Amino acid sequence: MSKNKSVNRGAITLMVGTLASRITGFLRQSLLNQLFDKDVTDAFAVARRVPNLFRELLAEGALSNSFIPIYKSIDRAEARKLASALFGLLLIVNGILLVLAYAFTGPLVKLLLGANSNIDKALTIQFIRIVFPFLISISLSAWVMGILNAEERFFAPAWAPVALNVVAVIAMLAFPNYASSLAWGFVLGGFAQFIVQLPILLKGQFVSSLKAIWHPQLAVVVALMLPSVFTTSGRQVLNVLSVRILSGLEKGSATGFDNAELFFSLALGLFSISPAMAYYSRLSKHAANKPQEFAPTLLKGLRFIGILTIPAGLLLSLVARPVVEIVFNWFTLLGRNGASPNVINASVAALVPLGLAVFPVGLNNLLVRTFYIRKRLRMLIIIILATLSLQAGLYFILAQYLGIAGLSWATVIVSWLQLGALLVLVYKRESFDLGNFLVFAIRAIAAGLLAALISYLALQFISFPSSWLGYVYQTIIAALVFVIVYFVVGVLLKIQEFLLVLKKT
Repeated sequence: MSKNKSVNRGAITLMVGTLASRITGFLRQSLLNQLFDKDVTDAFAVARRVPNLFRELLAEGALSNSFIPIYKSIDRAEARKLASALFGLLLIVNGILLVLAYAFTGPLVKLLLGANSNIDKALTIQFIRIVFPFLISISLSAWVMGILNAEERFFAPAWAPVALNVVAVIAMLAFPNYASSLAWGFVLGGFAQFIVQLPILLKGQFVSSLKAIWHPQLAVVVALMLPSVFTTSGRQVLNVLSVRILSGLEKGSATGFDNAELFFSLALGLFSISPAMAYYSRLSKHAANKPQEFAPTLLKGLRFIGILTIPAGLLLSLVARPVVEIVFNWFTLLGRNGASPNVINASVAALVPLGLAVFPVGLNNLLVRTFYIRKRLRMLIIIILATLSLQAGLYFILAQYLGIAGLSWATVIVSWLQLGALLVLVYKRESFDLGNFLVFAIRAIAAGLLAALISYLALQFISFPSSWLGYVYQTIIAALVFVIVYFVVGVLLKIQEFLLVLKKT
């Protein structure tokens, strides 16, 4: 029990830091929407996706998934040398990509936007050339995060993204009429995120001399990352496809989809990625030292993520309109115009379906990591590439009939299919108690759906003022009713996590 509390405590540390980073992230995105015209924000939304084409591979995602299990499996001195060698490799790869990005910016923008785009191509090119160094900063930041997470030092990695958002906000407020302040603030914020973690890294002496450029285990880390090249490439093809579709829709669609993804990433970052990272570090340790603890810990992690992502996702769908208005239209309290109505409507249309993907994507974040721990990635690659291909097809089909919402519904469909496939594969390999999890999931989803229904009915029977404060009241009432009903029904259905809370209180 004490060990379980320890890993949950690490998860909570990450969740609190993630909450702070997402709140400041919302402030950054809110100012972007309200201080700048939708033509500027659409161009910036596209430009920011360019360094993100490589972010999943060189920062976060593949890097952490490949590095942590190897780092945890070798002795302390060798782990320090491995971390140093990885630093050098990241600098080399990022330098090459920077040169290529500057050389081929024009053709890249043509690929992203197409001939009939409603997004300013010249402004997009300008933004890309300013923003691309963000990849270097976020790669180095992810390098520090990977080391500290492997050492189960979660505080600095959890709070570091706040620095990025604060710097970006300062830049926008200092130069509200200067479009490039969006891009410069983003890049400088990325380097701030890297720098604020360095004192903890150096104090813990987790890295040897940075002159080291090679370590035998680095080849293993790179080998584990290579399969991610295929899956990441598939995701980025999907990313390019979504940009082309959005650029052909009504102006403001690219910004609106960006806004919806921000809410989606808030729910996932807070209730999935943070606990998944904490459990990932512990599972990697169990795989090396206590294999009998692996399956029970995995089950606890899945239940922990599930109990949080179900209400988070359903609430996002339920209060999509109010929360979008709250975040992106608070300038109206100052007697100024908020975000463009086009942007607001696009944000809501994309967010309503996305809420239904929070639970499956949330669980997938932990299930996928078990493949990296076991160093068996072939089937994972097949599943991801197959589902990405399906998602691309659904993008084309659903966008024709549902517009921007079609992209979100494609994500929902694919994420649930992927969850089913991953549960079966991980169960066959790890023999965790799948029956226990499925019973839990059915009960928790039932509790969530009933809570959502009652919250929806409550909103229909209460009269709210047609103002920004009215949207705040709607959100508060819906959340309170939802949480109370969710908890009560969870207790009645004898969900273990709710009974433990009741017992402690």
